[in-house]
Amino acid sequence: MTEQFPLNLNRSWWWLIILLLLINACGMFSPVLNSNDAYFYAVISKTMVSNHDWINLYYASQDWLDKPHLPFWLTALSFKIFGISAFAYVLPGFIFHCIGAIYTYRLGKELYSEATGIVATLIYVSSLHLLLSSMDIRAEAFLLGEIVPACYYYLRYDRIGGIKSLLLASCFTALALMTKGLFVVVTIFSGLVAMWLYSGELRKIIQPKWLLAYALSLLATLPELICLYVQFDLHPEKLVFGQHQVSGISWFFWGSQFGRFFNSGPIVNNHGNPGFFIHTFLWAFLPWSLLFIASLIAVCRCFKAEVTTQRAISIYLQSSFWLTFIMFSATKFQLDHYTNIIMPFAAIIVANYIVNQASKLSVIVKIQQGLTFLILCLSLAISIFFFRASWLIISALIPILIMGYCVFQRSKISMSRWILALPALAVASSFIVLMLVNAFVYRSYDAGYNIAQYLEGKSVAPLYNMEVPGLINNLEFHADLPVSEVHLPLPDNYPYYLAIKNDSLLHLESYNYEKLATFNELEMTKFIPAMLSANKYQHSLIVIDLVKITGLRNN
Repeated sequence: MTEQFPLNLNRSWWWLIILLLLINACGMFSPVLNSNDAYFYAVISKTMVSNHDWINLYYASQDWLDKPHLPFWLTALSFKIFGISAFAYVLPGFIFHCIGAIYTYRLGKELYSEATGIVATLIYVSSLHLLLSSMDIRAEAFLLGEIVPACYYYLRYDRIGGIKSLLLASCFTALALMTKGLFVVVTIFSGLVAMWLYSGELRKIIQPKWLLAYALSLLATLPELICLYVQFDLHPEKLVFGQHQVSGISWFFWGSQFGRFFNSGPIVNNHGNPGFFIHTFLWAFLPWSLLFIASLIAVCRCFKAEVTTQRAISIYLQSSFWLTFIMFSATKFQLDHYTNIIMPFAAIIVANYIVNQASKLSVIVKIQQGLTFLILCLSLAISIFFFRASWLIISALIPILIMGYCVFQRSKISMSRWILALPALAVASSFIVLMLVNAFVYRSYDAGYNIAQYLEGKSVAPLYNMEVPGLINNLEFHADLPVSEVHLPLPDNYPYYLAIKNDSLLHLESYNYEKLATFNELEMTKFIPAMLSANKYQHSLIVIDLVKITGLRNN
């Protein structure tokens, strides 16, 4: 038998997990969102609330067909309850992120042991990209709380049956389908199918109990299919993707997924890299990436020695991870947050490796010690760089205190703390620094937020954006005024406010206008690199003037 990791199953581990989730939750209170994509999705949800229309998806007053409805429904519901704010936008995704944590524990416990479930949950809540993505909400944040529960209940359904497992698995699968589309079934079912293939039970795929599961999952997606049919299939005259007679149902089952995978749909991308997700996963899964590699080596070495049931579990987890990973790598559409949905499986793989590798703990400790100090040094470096804002000193104290504790208590720190607790806290310190930078420093470079703050309480008039790419979503989300994109010649419904690039003011020589204020705009994705380089910073900065147009100038 394999020697067990000396993990004392006391409450302190659960308190650490709760602490990490609370640190993560603090990011919800930033008044600005973390990306242009987040603003884009938030505006669609805001439009849903403003129009009192929960069936049709619109962007810029145009029919929008790209993503399914569920994330927008949940976000719009949050807006209805809490009002339009960054907090209300992030909250639903964070709740599903937490559901993913709960079911990572339950799946790890179901497959291996309670110890594995606890360690897997700790890895889940402290993985760098999961921490960041739980605040930068895309579809993947919701998927974590849908795919992992679906896998758990389908596994239970396969093992012991039961109507409860069937209904819950089908429900979560339907939620995943209404969040991202048809390809989620690869992640949900690949592990089961691979396990059945290994066990000689592949015929289960067409057994009545599983045909019923597929049917119920599809049946539960009817709200999505009805909405797509009403908005698009009933209106072939609508112009979508530059063409008429576009079917929403066809898009859901083919265009949104297979069309992108084969790069044959209306939305194409020719810049994919087969190796993209390899290096992406290595940084996104920090501080557990190196242990994941070690766990793969251990699986390959020990596979033949394992009993049949253990092999089946390994096949289940590895297939759930790798078939999805390969699918992402094969497509031209590649974004770093796509890896999020396979991280729970990676967390369980690593957790099982840690729990069952006591004989190699000294190596694991050295790996985690190195990563802990590296991450803390990076956190400290970023904190020091942003000392221009004096209140950020608190963000520097956190990595300093953790690093001091590690140095001065090195001989007294247990192996479990070196391997699990301290790397997790190191990543949490990095997250705190980045969230503080977002909430206080980057906020001054979010022109949409600052323009909305400036106009709050002033005379009500339309607000327009001209020649400032990406600003329209920020403006529309934060401002209570109607917002539109305009070009020359300008509208004649004077007076109104206009956001325009500083170097484009000469285009207004035919108009009477008052310059009200000047703002700086810098995309969040460019923020840290730009701030670290003075030249790049100046190059990336967009200077925006807010003016009030009162009419045409008399010649």
